[in-house]
Amino acid sequence: MKPFWFKNQVIKKALLIHPFGIGDALFVTPLIRSLKENSIEQIDLLLGSRTREIFQNNPNIHQIFEWDKSKPRNIQEKIKRFTYLVRLFFEIWRQHYPIVFDFSPTGQYALVSLFFFWIPLRVGFNYKGKGFFLTHKVDLPNGFSDKSMVEYYLDLVRLLGYEPSSQKTEFFLSEHDQYSTETLLQRFNIDTRLPIAAVAPGGGESWGQDARLKRWPVQSFAALIKKIFERQEIAGTILIFGSKKEWNLGNELIQYVSGNAIFNLCGETSISETTGLLKKSSFLIANDSGLVHLAHALDVPVVSIFGPVDPRVYGPYPKSQKAISVTNEGPACRPCYQRFRYQATCIGVECLNHLVPENVYQQVEASGFFHVVKSEVLK
Repeated sequence: MKPFWFKNQVIKKALLIHPFGIGDALFVTPLIRSLKENSIEQIDLLLGSRTREIFQNNPNIHQIFEWDKSKPRNIQEKIKRFTYLVRLFFEIWRQHYPIVFDFSPTGQYALVSLFFFWIPLRVGFNYKGKGFFLTHKVDLPNGFSDKSMVEYYLDLVRLLGYEPSSQKTEFFLSEHDQYSTETLLQRFNIDTRLPIAAVAPGGGESWGQDARLKRWPVQSFAALIKKIFERQEIAGTILIFGSKKEWNLGNELIQYVSGNAIFNLCGETSISETTGLLKKSSFLIANDSGLVHLAHALDVPVVSIFGPVDPRVYGPYPKSQKAISVTNEGPACRPCYQRFRYQATCIGVECLNHLVPENVYQQVEASGFFHVVKSEVLK
């Protein structure tokens, strides 16, 4: 592929700005590989405060900057934050990046890239005219819809004349991560002679207090797990994953599932530790969350439950028999997450509360998923 030129020079260095959560961060990894394999030698990231672990072992990344946008609690924290941002902005400015990729549809990072970082080429998305400060833009008249986020991100590569080299999301475990995984298995006395099933009954951190809108009822998770555990060749031990705020959900699930070795690890493990344990699992069952995409990036079979969000856009990608997204055929308002907004006032959450565990099991079984998992376990 012919390299991208600017002022008669091949671009060798790029800054990527991505302030969002785990799942969206993983969607960027095919673009990173594509840039690396199309002449860009140094790729740096400016991230929020939650996703450093997603990229810290990625061999295609040179360095990572963090921009924590959480609200300071007092004057001391405000002063400390201001000082940090001055140093951060200066360090990015002195890199003299010729190009920045802005994955936010808000326009604020393109503005900062122009007036503070002095980056001449600014590539990103134009949503509702907010891409004013971009030099190269992909129009989003309806937000993200109809195709995967991975493809939208790769459109930014195509915009510059590069040919994407991969559509596969990636996560890299270090030797230390693998050692930590073995330590955790010993710490919690988890018997690895039995197949491990991973479960994530929460909804992740991105929607905050509205994460309830992404949660399939715990009783439904329990019913599905009991049904799956009739197939003892693919499931023996249960590991429950989630954030510290989802600890109670994990305990509630334990109350419904008895007679099995089950461990509530919500809030007990870092992203890297969680990923290491996922790698040891025969499969994951989870609500729409970053853990779904972590599992898929590791080629761990995953069943994901989607309610208000469209799995065609935010589901595991590329599609695979090892990655099954299950949705309710109704109600008519689903998916209600459109143009970066959702119905926070929804009370009934019928798209999830009316999703019957037996129907989910039948969909998963009909897809051939259990056959795939069994083949993986017997390897």
